[in-house]
Amino acid sequence: MKKRVLSALLSVTMVASLLAGCGGSTTTTTEAPAEEAAPAAEEAAPAEEAAPADDAAASTDKFYIYSWNTELGERLEYVYAAYPEIKDRVEYVNVGDSAIYQEKIDQLLQTPDAPDYPDLIAFEAGYIMKYTNSDYTLPVTDCGLTDADLSEMYPYTIDIATDQRDNSLKGVSWQSCPGSFIYRTDLAESLLGVKSPEEMQAKLATWDDFLDTAREIKEKSGDATRIVSSNGDVVNTFMSNKTQPWVDKEGIFHMDDSMLQYMDVVKTLEQEDLTQKTTQWSEEWNAGPSGDSVFGYFGCTWFLHWVIKSNCGGEKVGEGTYGLWNMTQGPAPYYWGGTWLGATAGCSDTALAGQIMKGLCTDTEIMTKMSEETLDYVNNKAAMKTLSDAGKGAYDFLGGQDFISVFSPLAEDVDVSWMCAYDQKVNELLDTQVTEYSLGNKDKDAAVADFKAAVAEAYPAVTVE
Repeated sequence: MKKRVLSALLSVTMVASLLAGCGGSTTTTTEAPAEEAAPAAEEAAPAEEAAPADDAAASTDKFYIYSWNTELGERLEYVYAAYPEIKDRVEYVNVGDSAIYQEKIDQLLQTPDAPDYPDLIAFEAGYIMKYTNSDYTLPVTDCGLTDADLSEMYPYTIDIATDQRDNSLKGVSWQSCPGSFIYRTDLAESLLGVKSPEEMQAKLATWDDFLDTAREIKEKSGDATRIVSSNGDVVNTFMSNKTQPWVDKEGIFHMDDSMLQYMDVVKTLEQEDLTQKTTQWSEEWNAGPSGDSVFGYFGCTWFLHWVIKSNCGGEKVGEGTYGLWNMTQGPAPYYWGGTWLGATAGCSDTALAGQIMKGLCTDTEIMTKMSEETLDYVNNKAAMKTLSDAGKGAYDFLGGQDFISVFSPLAEDVDVSWMCAYDQKVNELLDTQVTEYSLGNKDKDAAVADFKAAVAEAYPAVTVE
């Protein structure tokens, strides 16, 4: 038998947990087809109990790891290099589409006897609590991870993956994704007289400073340059600085003051024509780093390398804008994205799960090598310090600035106490109303009222006042 005993209560836990609290690999890879959407968790039939695992079979059965792209599979190669004996057992399933990933996982978690039931699953920050605040996932201690294994992780990466019902840790990440404001040094000097990241930070210290600097850039450039490309560029910074969750442990909705400020900042950007009015990830938005129309971006660790650098119009200093960038914090510390890995309740081999999670997310030697070769900012403070001390953080794309020494303190300052299992959907509902308000289609009171009404409709069990 492949799977361990599962509680019949699993199928209803995702709903119950919402009310419980907020606060190219060479591995064998399966491309999962897009399947019919799984039923909503609250409509699913209870999962039947699986028979106990056969220990002998567990050592030879395929061990399924699910994600939505090739990234995790590629990073697992570093674990296989250290432990080659496990490689043939792992079946890495790339669902191939983040939009259907949750549907696929939800369906499989409700069928524990499925031959391709997942043993380890990847989570994104936007929906991780849906799984960690449920009985569908195991505490990492069940897989042999200890406090010592977690000692070099950035605290926020642990907080995000902690089950708020009992404070058990349900997932670990090999990445840390603190954010910064990444800006053009040549434009900063010519338009603002700014010659250092410290001087730039002084002009971005608060959101009022940010808006004043946006006006200055527009004026001094003769209307040619904007501080950011789109209104959407500021959203992650605001969302990372709420002081309370959307929904507290008593099921009461809260409209944080920072969200009211977010609405006003976006409206000012829109009404005063302080952005290029693009849409994030559009062709026009992606073209920004190669020219002089956009001064900077709010971007995190992966964004620096694979968005700005990839779109800068060059591959070495002197080509495009390569080498003409620096980083500073901006108005507030924040994070953007990241991937966590957790074991399912029916994991067929918790020892193997623990070995993989330890190797990928806690082993300093493996993670140092991975960071040096991939430019991942790994979730291991000792690894990043080793690389920075060796001069590996000095980045020609940033004019020699050490990106590791910038990101390290920012990662320490990230606070995720505001996160809850409702974030993904509620944020979408808010953005609809922020757009209406910024365009002048509604006044602020009407936009807030319509936002609250949409939350109440989406979540009848939540108290919205």
